[in-house]
Amino acid sequence: MDADQLKALQAAVARLSDDPSLVHLPELAFFKDLLLSWGAKIPDASAKPAKPAQESAEAPKAQEEKAKEAEEEEAEEEPEEPEEEDPERLPEDPEPYPDKAPPGEIELKDEEMDAQAAAKQAAAEALEDGKLEEALQKYTEAIKIGNASAMMYAKRAELLLKLRRPNACIADCTAAIGVNPDSGKAYRIRGKAHRKLGHWEEAHKDLSTGQKLDFDDETVDVQKFVAEKFKKISERQTRQRIREEARAEKRKREEIKRRKEAAQKAYEEAKRAESAPAGGGFPGGFPGGFPGGFPGGMPGGMPGGMPGGGMPGMPAGIDPSMFAGLLNDPELMQAFANPRLQQAMQEMMSNPANIAKYQNDPEVMSVFQKMMSKMGGGMGGMGGMGGMG
Repeated sequence: MDADQLKALQAAVARLSDDPSLVHLPELAFFKDLLLSWGAKIPDASAKPAKPAQESAEAPKAQEEKAKEAEEEEAEEEPEEPEEEDPERLPEDPEPYPDKAPPGEIELKDEEMDAQAAAKQAAAEALEDGKLEEALQKYTEAIKIGNASAMMYAKRAELLLKLRRPNACIADCTAAIGVNPDSGKAYRIRGKAHRKLGHWEEAHKDLSTGQKLDFDDETVDVQKFVAEKFKKISERQTRQRIREEARAEKRKREEIKRRKEAAQKAYEEAKRAESAPAGGGFPGGFPGGFPGGFPGGMPGGMPGGMPGGGMPGMPAGIDPSMFAGLLNDPELMQAFANPRLQQAMQEMMSNPANIAKYQNDPEVMSVFQKMMSKMGGGMGGMGGMGGMG
């Protein structure tokens, strides 16, 4: 076999190594039969293609890069600052919260308005006496009568905060703002309640709004305290956002690079495939391919086989140069691509008696005679093809 034929055979073997299931293709039946006759173990048809060596080599590299990237991101993360001890912090209080006024505005009777006024007065007196629970009860009675004002809700909210119930306080402040969106007192009290819960962003927003609507000197200190906390949080969030944007940009650049490399790789593989010897039915580019197999599959039943370990199934005494002559003859290769001529060649090669069947078919006999001439005018076991001409 010459160098080109050996190279083609190596390519075919490599292709079968990558995907063993190809040996079950009908056009490779002759090769499969040869392997079985040698006692070889044939893999199942369902055998999965082996992963390319390059892909297997790249997998650990990709995992290593991902691990390195994760380590870099972890190193970039700012450590959480320890929570400063805050003696004014309150735990969240569970519901139910005090009842609110009936929904909507209703027309109160004189006696209802009198009762509401009396309840508010009693609440104020109880508050002055330090009776916070009683004051809460009286404010609730006044609110439940109906048409509760923003000020009524704000006063009860302030009382709830004194009773260490910040969540209930927030609920009343929200109700007050619903009645009067310009209630500075409600915003300030809600901001103080958020401060007690450590909700620095909400506290900063509410206190700022409340001071703009209705400035209060007593709120200045707590507003400064909250503003400092909010500033630290805001700066930390800004740094985190910048890091995340930088990571996203880096991932985007790496993805673009990966796609370019993949496209370049595909392009180079396509160019290599174009420059490879022309292939037919044999996967992996076996020269000529012989769709459907070499006529007759070059069956192992043909006597002998190429001496010296040549191509399996070639008749006895066939010189490798003869086989090369078949491969390099365009007319023969075109004929082997014709299913009818393939069938005829297979029948005559497997059983010389079938030559008589095609004696009157000039197209078949022309191809057959040319093939015999390439092989020296006769094939082992076919009697020299006497009488043809």
